[in-house]
Amino acid sequence: MSVLKSKRKPSQFEVFHHLNKMRKEVTDLLLRDFGYDLDKAVKKVETTFGGRPYEELSPDEKVRYEKLMEKNIAFAEWFIADERKVIVDCLRSITEEVYVANSIYPTYREELVERRVHQDRAVGQCYRLTQELQYAIETLPVDVNKYLRFAEMIQTEINLLKGWRKSDNKFKSALQEGNL
Repeated sequence: MSVLKSKRKPSQFEVFHHLNKMRKEVTDLLLRDFGYDLDKAVKKVETTFGGRPYEELSPDEKVRYEKLMEKNIAFAEWFIADERKVIVDCLRSITEEVYVANSIYPTYREELVERRVHQDRAVGQCYRLTQELQYAIETLPVDVNKYLRFAEMIQTEINLLKGWRKSDNKFKSALQEGNL
């Protein structure tokens, strides 16, 4: 007897499939510098001052102009690179914790605890990833709406990890009964 796809529970390996998909999508975002475009930002600064040449700006306007330009150049020169490193580190940590947790097949209570610790760490790294992306989005002048799908993907991964962790309760009861 077959079960409708919509009625099936996600397989335990859905954690891995979704993680790999999420990792590729976020990496693509990083390769695109979070959607930040320096040329576009410079043009926006120039239009803020009515498109007038720098020489025609008042002293106060020149100070504002220079600060805005300095900020946009800093985004391009170091902020994006720094955030990229942190986010890649989060993705690697999540992947490492998920694969280490999966490599442990609990036959003793200690192994079950260790597996759960790795699952918990993976969930924690997902929350860290969410916070880092949130910070980058709030700091960079980019369209926030384009990032909603990343937040949804991370939340889905968290839910899958928590479901996997909950499904491990079968090991707990089997260990208590002495069946493993």
